[in-house]
Amino acid sequence: MTSSEGFPDFLCSVARAGFTALAPLSLVLFVHQRALIPLYGSYPVSYSFDAVVVVSLVASALSPFGRKKGSRWLAIALVSSVAPNVSYWVAVWMARLRQPILGPALTHALVIAPLIFLFAGPVVRPLRASIIFFGTKFLQQNIWSRIDHLRKVSESQIYLGLTGVAFSIYVSCLDLSYNPTKPKKKVKTQAEHILKPLLSPVRVKTAILIVFSAFWYIASPILANPVLPHPLDAVFTHPSGKFQILDAVESVTGLIVVGDVLPHLEAQNEDQLSSARYLRASHSLLGGVWTRDKARALDNKSFLRDSLGTKLGDTVYSTFVLQEAVRLVNSTETGRKGAWKNALTIGLGTGFSTSAFIRHGINTTVVEIDPAVYNAARIWFGLPDPGRDNVFLEDARVFVEKRYQKVQVGIEKHLYDIVVHDCFSGGGVPEHIFTSEFWDMLKVIMDAEGVLVVNFAGVVTSRSSKLILHTLENSFKQCRAFHDWMKPLGEDEYGSEFVNVVFFCTDSEAPMTFREPKESDYLGSELREYVFKSLKQREVKLDLVRVQDPNDVEKYILSDKHNSLRELQREQGLHHWEVMRQVLPDIMWESY
Repeated sequence: MTSSEGFPDFLCSVARAGFTALAPLSLVLFVHQRALIPLYGSYPVSYSFDAVVVVSLVASALSPFGRKKGSRWLAIALVSSVAPNVSYWVAVWMARLRQPILGPALTHALVIAPLIFLFAGPVVRPLRASIIFFGTKFLQQNIWSRIDHLRKVSESQIYLGLTGVAFSIYVSCLDLSYNPTKPKKKVKTQAEHILKPLLSPVRVKTAILIVFSAFWYIASPILANPVLPHPLDAVFTHPSGKFQILDAVESVTGLIVVGDVLPHLEAQNEDQLSSARYLRASHSLLGGVWTRDKARALDNKSFLRDSLGTKLGDTVYSTFVLQEAVRLVNSTETGRKGAWKNALTIGLGTGFSTSAFIRHGINTTVVEIDPAVYNAARIWFGLPDPGRDNVFLEDARVFVEKRYQKVQVGIEKHLYDIVVHDCFSGGGVPEHIFTSEFWDMLKVIMDAEGVLVVNFAGVVTSRSSKLILHTLENSFKQCRAFHDWMKPLGEDEYGSEFVNVVFFCTDSEAPMTFREPKESDYLGSELREYVFKSLKQREVKLDLVRVQDPNDVEKYILSDKHNSLRELQREQGLHHWEVMRQVLPDIMWESY
């Protein structure tokens, strides 16, 4: 063969071997991360992930040990058979030890490292290893994550399904032929004439596979981890009797879980959470409300109820009540008249503030990227029907751009008096909806004196908060901000405590002011009364957040071209993980 003929053959061999490794390996990596994110969140899981992948590929390339095809598949079958429980329990134990970095790293090393080593073995060389690395990342992000059916298949099913396939390939590779080196002539007996066809390699392998299939049908459920099926087919009550999982589904933004913390004896201790319902997205809480004996109302009448008629009380997080304080703005003409007509909420959560706007008679449009979050708010958190034409289950940037274009050409006359923007989750943000370009488009679809409400979760004087504040003030003429703590937030705590800060921004010329609350503002809520009456004490001193040198302000304006917000928020991901572990006990994070 000439060199010119050999090069295409080389490429073909790389392509064949690469596909053999890429397809199953990329699926394994995708599933592995999906399995860990509910226990750690995306940042801790990704922190050491690429390093483990690269080291495993290099180790496979440099390994001096040859691996026969059959034995390799047997090893893959053995590793994948224990992967569901190893990945779950190692992650759980390390999380209980409060190791959000070491936990995922150790799990990566025990589960995906050996699988990468085995899958990549036949194909790795420096060039091929890089193909596998970037190819698996592409498939994870652009193929597997977009297959809806995979959201209904558990990690255990995928791992154990791989075990079955790998063992079947191993059996098919077995050499069961009998070829003695020095054949001897001898007369065959009648029994040999009968048994030889029956014991042919094909029939023996078929028999092995049939026996294995029967065994695997019984054994595979035993090897599955305790993660619940998604979507959840029935309410799950934890053996402790302390809580229930009402709903759980893999969706667009990850695992969406609705949990119900039941009343229990230990809850007599004020530190123990009870009688509360929460909405969870992977390892982040989107919100929660009090239920049962903790569902209270000022008039004992003004309760929201879920779709099953369960009485719901105040929100667990006062930040959602703070967002409603936008109705108290009285420095604009609409505010002075109390004539708020149209509101837009970007990022729904449990829908607590959205429900309040609707109950106050404000026509409210909902933009929520995850259909499962919207369904949870409607079914389990009492969100009234906003109306068919008022619900948009899509990316907020897409919605705003389309609306902006319609307003620009005069097709759309409907402008918003209030916009609530609450898109912080899990210590990270969709950074493309925090840029000056986004805010400038949003202003066009707002009334000239409309008020924007933006929720920020993090450290008050962090670089992230400075970026958000200066970008908002670059697009709007004025902003004020308030924190959601139930106690005073000292200036010395601005640089250390993880809190929710709600920014109120407007293009109105008049300095922003808030009127005194009245009884109708409370909708029967004790929390609303408390938060609204203490609004002045909650104000954040933005001069302590702004950069001191005016020449540096330009560096703190986020744009589509220059946006470091996601990376900065990722750095706060570990802090957010620790905060979340303080809000709910470990067993609730481990049950989904």
